[in-house]
Amino acid sequence: MSVAAVASHNLRLDQKFSKHADGTRPRVLYAEDSTASRIVTTAMLKRMGLEVDAVEDGELALRYAEKSSYDVILLDIEMPVMDGVTAARGIRALGGRTSKTPILALSAFLADSTEFSHWRDAFDHALPKPANSNELHRAIRGVLGSKQDMTPVRVESAKEGSILTGLRATLPRGTWVKLMTLAATESVHYANAAAAAFEANDAETTRRCAHALKGLARNFEAAELEKKAVEIERGSATREMVQELLTIANAWATAAKAGTI
Repeated sequence: MSVAAVASHNLRLDQKFSKHADGTRPRVLYAEDSTASRIVTTAMLKRMGLEVDAVEDGELALRYAEKSSYDVILLDIEMPVMDGVTAARGIRALGGRTSKTPILALSAFLADSTEFSHWRDAFDHALPKPANSNELHRAIRGVLGSKQDMTPVRVESAKEGSILTGLRATLPRGTWVKLMTLAATESVHYANAAAAAFEANDAETTRRCAHALKGLARNFEAAELEKKAVEIERGSATREMVQELLTIANAWATAAKAGTI
């Protein structure tokens, strides 16, 4: 069984979104280029009782939206092939029912008000990335509320890493190692990109790589890696800091492949 197939297997959730009158579940189209993050967030959404189509870029999201109807569309902003803003505007341009589908943005750079002002018109709501299960639940409930006959929903106070803990308890050992290896490999990619940007004197790209790495590390409870990424993101990076980031990321990848985390 693949990682994607078992990511939400046998996970409990006390509160789920209600089904439609015809018995179908609310449908979510979700685009995210990070495979590891896509797997974990898809598991969160499925635990909420949602049917999920997950794709890796904005172009695929636009194609899916052309062919199927969704209750909510969730788009990462920074993606290859086609970014989330372009995809959202393309979906709006489809016309008809699809043009009115609520579109939520997931952005690692939501705090950048200047950048956000350029694309906020394309979305109904925006969430910081990474978003925890409570944040996702609250935002989706907000846009689905008028479509569902829902009783008040009690959302449990979120425990950091609760989704990951559930996955670890549920997934076969080999699949868990595969998931963690995937996340750690992505972290090495971001760390190498940050190092390359630093050597090119590109402070902004260095910061963005560190920010993306911070979100990935937070999702997968890599505390030491997250701490170093935050340090680089918030201050002026030094060669020593970037090298430490690479060392930590590579150590995480080694431990993940060995199955020791």
